[in-house]
Amino acid sequence: MEKQQQNNHNNIAMGIHLATFGKWIFPLGNFILPILLWMVNSKKSDFIDRHGKQAINFQLSITLWTVILAFIGGGVIIGSMISGGPDLWQAMDGPSFPFANDLGIFSTIVASGVICGTLILALGIVDLVCTIKAAIRAHDGQEYRYPLTINFIPDTPVQETSNTN
Repeated sequence: MEKQQQNNHNNIAMGIHLATFGKWIFPLGNFILPILLWMVNSKKSDFIDRHGKQAINFQLSITLWTVILAFIGGGVIIGSMISGGPDLWQAMDGPSFPFANDLGIFSTIVASGVICGTLILALGIVDLVCTIKAAIRAHDGQEYRYPLTINFIPDTPVQETSNTN
């Protein structure tokens, strides 16, 4: 009976991690679905509670890092456009290439977009890979710590137990 209960807890923890893919179904699904599953089941075991906190903290962290990168990239692009002055804005209304007089602004805009866009894409890949890895670990009854995670919800330390299997 205890083995069946442990399998159930493992499956719930796995479901919390996989529920973060709800972001592909509706906005904020990566927060709402795991939080609901975690809140309903967190009192059942410390294992579920720890995995729920990890999944939610990771999603909050990934979202924060993405927003920061978007603001940095957008800020550099907008700042570069503003630094071009009125001549750049008038050139944008004409038929010629607006950055013909100053390719430095153009290269800054392109570099900022490429660098920040690539980093945001990398965060998306890390999110996908780590979420799948965490779900597999949860299913196997193992702990998992996500990388790049800020602990917004404090995590309880794992108590070491000796298994005599």
